[in-house]
Amino acid sequence: MHETIILVSRLLLGVPFVIWGIMKLRGGEAKLVPVLKRLHLPDAKALAYLVGICELVGGLGVIVGWPLALFGTALGLWCLATAYIGHRDDVNALLSHVAMAGGFFLVASVG
Repeated sequence: MHETIILVSRLLLGVPFVIWGIMKLRGGEAKLVPVLKRLHLPDAKALAYLVGICELVGGLGVIVGWPLALFGTALGLWCLATAYIGHRDDVNALLSHVAMAGGFFLVASVG
């Protein structure tokens, strides 16, 4: 039962990141580019594609479970960073990112 719950948790946390990564790589980066430009980051379009790659690979790593501690921790930190940088003005989005971070850290710790 314990292993099944961990697998379901990995799927629930990883699948959205796989989908978001694919969306960014298939042209969905257009929404992210203006945000990155407002942050004065260089080459916002290339960075948006890099974000998509990281979300896709990280999500797959969490789903597959290898190396779960690395990908779980990385995506947890990513969720906290995006909550702070991109969602400070939207409490619901901020809290959802904080909750996802907690899930990633928990999955990373229990494997």
